[in-house]
Amino acid sequence: MDNQNYKLNSSFSYLVILAVLIALGVAGRLLPHPPNFTPMAAIALFAGFIFVKRYMAIVAVIVTMLLCDYFAFGSLSAHWFGSKSMFVVYLALLFPIVFKNFLQRKLGILRIAGAALSSSIVFFVATNFAVWAFSTMYAKTFEGLVLCYTMAIPFFQNTIAGDMVWSGIIFGTYFALRNYSNLKIFNQKDSLIFN
Repeated sequence: MDNQNYKLNSSFSYLVILAVLIALGVAGRLLPHPPNFTPMAAIALFAGFIFVKRYMAIVAVIVTMLLCDYFAFGSLSAHWFGSKSMFVVYLALLFPIVFKNFLQRKLGILRIAGAALSSSIVFFVATNFAVWAFSTMYAKTFEGLVLCYTMAIPFFQNTIAGDMVWSGIIFGTYFALRNYSNLKIFNQKDSLIFN
């Protein structure tokens, strides 16, 4: 698919898509689900693809995470903000945005799956290293690092499954709406907001 034909074309479009992604992310994280089977990486991947302005993709992920963490934990304390591990989690969830140009050049199933899998791997490696480095759960030895990654494998399986399934749902919905609906939000010509 040529991306020039698939840009969203108004401020209203930006806000609608942003609100839908945030609502999906909050629901996907707060409703019962297997550990790490969330739409967050898929939302970052799609937001990076769909929003011409990269900061909008960052806003989608950060606002969703802040809302979820607030509702899940009841507050966002200074200790929470000062947590090095949470900082790494947020950065790892922003990583899929780097695939923006890769997906915009030619959107396809293999590109989406490859980007989603890469995002899962980066999340697994980065967040588990942070758990090992910044918490007292594991000894600060090579064996402790190996144990940390070994104990995280069941979560990694869920991360991969969640990223793949949610990416399929989000991009599949976009593709279906773009090609088979009469929604004007997907059929307008370019406007100044995207230039």
